Amino acid sequence: MIDAIVSFLLQYKYILFFYAIIVVLVILNWKKIDVQSKIILLYRTKWGLSWMENTARRFRQWIILLGYTGTGIGFIGMIFIIVILVKNVYDLISTPAATPGVSIVLPGVNVPGIGVLPFWYWLIAIFIIAIVHEFAHGIVARAHNIPVKNTGIVFLGPIIGAFVEPDENKLRSQKDINQYSVLAAGAFSNILLAVVVLLMLNLVTTPLQQQMVEPTGFTFDAYFGKDLPAENAGLPPGTLITGIDSTEVREFQQFSDKLQCALPGQTITIKTPEKQYPITLAPNPDAQEKGFLGISQVRNEVQVKEAYQSGIGNVAYTLLDWFNGLFRWLFLLSLGIGLFNLLPLPIVDGGRMAQVFLHSLKGPEEGERRYRQISIAFLLLLALSLLLPLFTQFL
Repeated sequence: MIDAIVSFLLQYKYILFFYAIIVVLVILNWKKIDVQSKIILLYRTKWGLSWMENTARRFRQWIILLGYTGTGIGFIGMIFIIVILVKNVYDLISTPAATPGVSIVLPGVNVPGIGVLPFWYWLIAIFIIAIVHEFAHGIVARAHNIPVKNTGIVFLGPIIGAFVEPDENKLRSQKDINQYSVLAAGAFSNILLAVVVLLMLNLVTTPLQQQMVEPTGFTFDAYFGKDLPAENAGLPPGTLITGIDSTEVREFQQFSDKLQCALPGQTITIKTPEKQYPITLAPNPDAQEKGFLGISQVRNEVQVKEAYQSGIGNVAYTLLDWFNGLFRWLFLLSLGIGLFNLLPLPIVDGGRMAQVFLHSLKGPEEGERRYRQISIAFLLLLALSLLLPLFTQFL
């Protein structure tokens, strides 16, 4: 028991230390903190207000244009994330072994299909995402001459974020399109940030890193389901796979191309550096006429070239690898948080957008009633997306 506690403390030492500092700061500044709904803590500041004002005044017309563009992207994103959420719940109910499409992303937590989020990546990425998101709200609000009263930090349990506080009466008195542009600005800016980071990854950092390494094969982190060929044959997760039958493979795509030609009931030989595994394939759940191995969470493995294993070359590779990891998580988190904020939920921007839309469409009373019904329905769907994978683990 003691060994398990010590192991836990050592594994999550940075995370625990960070949250300990947060708790101390909250206690020291308790008189300045506004508690809402008993679980939301708001710490208000004036930081960044002058910068928002100057930026909005200097680029007013461009910001207004981007805000209107963000409105269209926001509603498209809302439809997209709604479809994804509904499909995810359907997949989890119809196929319990399906990979969850929704997950709480915290440092040290294993995100299905992606991996464990390192603490420093999480801290840097969340800081960048929160600043971009909230300042976008503030800048667009000021471009429409809506006062911004405060900025600040919000605490919701282990979730830490930022906020800007526009004058709500002034915001609600604006035309619908102006309200939409202010409300959608945060999510739109996160999506734009994700696009920029993705371009950086694909055009700059990843190509540079690929020049420094050689592919060696691929591994997988989990079985797709229970009692499938890979598991039955004793092929353990994490095994480096280097070939299939008489064909050597250095990347998963080569392996996948070869596997596409295999039939259910056919026996293939999986090669690893240690041994070979004869495996009889099962029917593919999505295409019964094709063979199925039953592995998931695949990733290609590489070996650093000799020139980058020591000295300046090693420093360059280490830095590039670190930034590549940061950019990958920044892309995933920025896109995920941006789309999540477009859900028609009462706690995010998409909920406010849906509320404004339904009030205009149905009138204040009927619109509010419909809005509450919709927000409760999507809260339930979100809860199912998060809880169903936990229940299936114990079945």
